[in-house]
Amino acid sequence: MMNIWLDTDIGSDVDDAVCLLCAIRHPEVRLVGVSTVMHRVEINSWLAREMLSRANLAQVPVLSGAAVALGGDAAAEDASDWMPSHGRLAPPLPRDSAHDDAARVAAIAEAMLAIAEPYHLLTIGPLTNAARLLRDHPQVRKRWASVTCMAGWLDARGEYNVECDVPAAQAVVAETAPTMVGLEASSYTLTRQEAEGALDPSDPVSAFLLDCYREYRAHSDWLKEDEGKPMTLYDAITLISMVRPDLFTLQQVKVLVENDGRMRLTDDGSPVTYATACDWDGVKRVIIELMRGRLP
Repeated sequence: MMNIWLDTDIGSDVDDAVCLLCAIRHPEVRLVGVSTVMHRVEINSWLAREMLSRANLAQVPVLSGAAVALGGDAAAEDASDWMPSHGRLAPPLPRDSAHDDAARVAAIAEAMLAIAEPYHLLTIGPLTNAARLLRDHPQVRKRWASVTCMAGWLDARGEYNVECDVPAAQAVVAETAPTMVGLEASSYTLTRQEAEGALDPSDPVSAFLLDCYREYRAHSDWLKEDEGKPMTLYDAITLISMVRPDLFTLQQVKVLVENDGRMRLTDDGSPVTYATACDWDGVKRVIIELMRGRLP
């Protein structure tokens, strides 16, 4: 059994919700906590709690984290009217102010330190919470058996989770020797028919993910233009890399995160384990079976 703490920006792209569903259903995964990051973290946390509650896992702690990047403008974040695509499923909620980021991250640290057994940290959003924990609560680092991040794209343009908070990505890469699953190994998709067909609307968890997916499609402008646009599974693929590393090509490399968010190979960089490819047919079978509620 692998104990995992999931750090997520669930609410915008739907792949976070797919990842959470896979973690809930995988027989070798035990979720010990969930933290949310970036922008409307109170909505993100509601979405995670709702899915966990429908899976009879309401006891898993869900904590809101940082709403703004390291060094970001808290006042501008609080004034923003941005709404995560399927965050519209949430009821009206009091807004978590970005000015309170430090206090919320401190609560995450307290919850992490209260876990008796070792656990693995999986980040599938911007790395802000992880970097703040390293900076402000360094004692937490000793509790992480490993760190795995959905982040990166070697010698190419910046990847979203890195670009959202470059200083955070630089800190996590430099201080934790993480496993990184970037776009090379995670940019695989399910067709809309495959995704919707794998989810049983009579099952409460699957029904909620279907609602999330449909809201995501309805409120994403780029999806409105293409009804057949597939579902990309970056985050779920990254989870599978932890429980089925045999399906991935993992290489020990040294990388540098540039100030513009690009990540390049260099002999004077920080050591990471990087997923350069995956056996998509094998990974897809696992994800589809988990979405169907069957044991892989």
